[in-house]
Amino acid sequence: MAKKLTIDTMFCDLRKVQEETLAQYESIEVDAMMVVVTPRVRELLARYPIQIDCMNTIDLDDETTLNTINGKTLFTGRNTPNGRQFLIVNGMMTITPDAGDALRQYMGLLINGMVYCPDSLATVLASKAMMNGKVETYPDGAVVLKNNAVIDRAFALRAEEGRLYWADKRLIAVDSDLDGAALAAKGVRFSTQEAYLSESLAEDLAPLFDADTRLVILPDGTAVEQDDLTLSGVSLRRFGDSLLVLGDLRLTEDCAEPLSNLEYLQVEGDVYLPESLADALDAIPDTILDGEVHYLPGKPLYDKMELTVDKALLDAFPDGLTLVDCKDVTLDDSLTPADVLDHLAFYNCKSICCPDGLQSAVRAVAVGPVSIGRDEQADAAPADPDTQHIEAMSYTL
Repeated sequence: MAKKLTIDTMFCDLRKVQEETLAQYESIEVDAMMVVVTPRVRELLARYPIQIDCMNTIDLDDETTLNTINGKTLFTGRNTPNGRQFLIVNGMMTITPDAGDALRQYMGLLINGMVYCPDSLATVLASKAMMNGKVETYPDGAVVLKNNAVIDRAFALRAEEGRLYWADKRLIAVDSDLDGAALAAKGVRFSTQEAYLSESLAEDLAPLFDADTRLVILPDGTAVEQDDLTLSGVSLRRFGDSLLVLGDLRLTEDCAEPLSNLEYLQVEGDVYLPESLADALDAIPDTILDGEVHYLPGKPLYDKMELTVDKALLDAFPDGLTLVDCKDVTLDDSLTPADVLDHLAFYNCKSICCPDGLQSAVRAVAVGPVSIGRDEQADAAPADPDTQHIEAMSYTL
């Protein structure tokens, strides 16, 4: 039998552990987000060589059930627990105003993710829950919308008289078919951090927002992209002459002509484009670029999940390669430090695996957070036959 035990898990329940189990091992290591114990177990663990590395340790009696919800959760008054329960939520959680009694009946909660909570229940939530994530409160009685909610004709048809609509981050109203005056006549109100309104709708809609909401007025016909956007020349033409990008904008080499047709461009994130497009970007009559502009040497490659760069690939692009937001990049042994310094650039690539002799060169040309090293699987030591390793989402010892 293995002499050592290692447990790598999100949630480790030790409430039922027995002395006979602990006595089987010379050492036990537990790496977890949360460990559940009892006073009996705490006393027992103190007598054995067990090492626990965790974010939270909680005491629960044996009668309390540990329940887990993964993913987006709407927590209402119907979520009353059946008996003694401790609830773990992994994902975004929205709490409705009628959920107060249900919250109070839980033995506790651990929430790993964003929480939207009505103002009236903020104190109850704080007294019951451990939270690893941001908590946003919203006005009681408000209808909670998406972070980036769109106000269009369909929204207006369903809007309720006199209701307050709340979005954590922003609201967007650029639909030419939206009747702003009719929406205002319903007495609808909006609460959010910022709002993007087309010019023809601004006069009717602006008074419906809180006084501290940041208002951005856009030219009529502006296309809005809420996430990061990677565009080729063909896809850029589909957006017309006005474009707002709320994430990063990434352009390929064939975008010069479509850029020349743009009258308005606003980008809240960063802009990545080949050096050859610098003049085309500068020529746009009305530009608002809130982030940085990165002019990329050579051929840009975006969003590759896995990519191996070898001598043959570099030879195919004599002007060089720039990799942007690529997940796992491997540099072949055939490359030299000069190849990396003269022909490669990296922006926000998550992991770059390369020989030791290339690491200094990679650090010199890499921009943004990145993990640089050798192939961990190739360098990994063989499994220790004296160690039992357990890896799971949750584990009961």
